[in-house]
Amino acid sequence: MESIPSSKQNPSQHMRDPIDLDRIQTITKTQFKDTKLLKQAFTHRSFANESKDGVGIDNERLEFLGDSVLGVLAAEYLYVSIPKGKEGKLAKLKSKIVSMPALAAIARKYEFHHFLLLGRGEKEKGGENSNLQADCFEAFLGALYLDQGLDACRKFLKPNFRSMDQLLEEIEETKDFKTILQEYCQKKWKKIPEYTTLTETGPDHEKFFKIQVHLAQHISAEGSGKNKRSAEQNAAKQALKELKIL
Repeated sequence: MESIPSSKQNPSQHMRDPIDLDRIQTITKTQFKDTKLLKQAFTHRSFANESKDGVGIDNERLEFLGDSVLGVLAAEYLYVSIPKGKEGKLAKLKSKIVSMPALAAIARKYEFHHFLLLGRGEKEKGGENSNLQADCFEAFLGALYLDQGLDACRKFLKPNFRSMDQLLEEIEETKDFKTILQEYCQKKWKKIPEYTTLTETGPDHEKFFKIQVHLAQHISAEGSGKNKRSAEQNAAKQALKELKIL
């Protein structure tokens, strides 16, 4: 890794920047012309609201742009790499590639959670939830698009798309659907899901549970399992599917 210039070498820049922009560019193998865009991509609204110098300058608009760029390039990649793929199959693969868990996993691969600027409240929550990571990834992509155009975004995403199958398998094995659903609901509706046991059948050594999860706006889903935990996980997974997050 290249050494990071000390503040003595460029005092004004490094006293001003609370994140290591050089390190981000090294990890992502990018070189921004306008590093203000890069800094904005890692500035969460909570930090901008608490900063005198950053009021109103957060990553949400870049996230909006990056989401569209990602969708176009994911569709293009699948169309080219699977020439005989039917529309239904391509659409299903695309939804997985651009899903929140997949994007969060890539963001963590690039260590984005170390650089994300958060307000005090978000920092206290840990700052590593999947929504934050996925949003930051999209914002980074939006910044890269504005700075260097679609070809640079395509070059950046291509190796990630190539490894996506394995990545999706790893996500499927390790993800906690209840946590993902809770993070989504907290962000969208400022509420957490509520789980209700519908049925509990079978003898003590062979119980079978059916659970219903209630979300905001009267949305609900059901899941079953041999214990409450697995039934709740399956209910959360079904809810995520209905919300088109999985």
